[in-house]
Amino acid sequence: MAMRKAVVFLAVMVAILGACNAACNLNVQDLMTCKSAVATSNPTSPSPACCNMVKGLSADDIQCLCNYKNNQPSLLRALGVDPQRCTQLPAMCNLSPINC
Repeated sequence: MAMRKAVVFLAVMVAILGACNAACNLNVQDLMTCKSAVATSNPTSPSPACCNMVKGLSADDIQCLCNYKNNQPSLLRALGVDPQRCTQLPAMCNLSPINC
């Protein structure tokens, strides 16, 4: 039973991440470099790889991520992501802050 729940959860996660990738035109692997920095529990400082990824985001990418933060925060929380920390990433990386 536990294995079945894990498989269903994994399938849902793949579908959600795929939808995010399609909707925002972002590479999920790139986003994962910042996962620990935006975690809902025990977040870390962003890594250099995370900051490089954030630095490379286009205005459209940022707007799309802001849309997720503002319109679907429960989805982000379900993925273990703190929506507020997402928008703080640029400032944490010593880049221009964003306003969503």
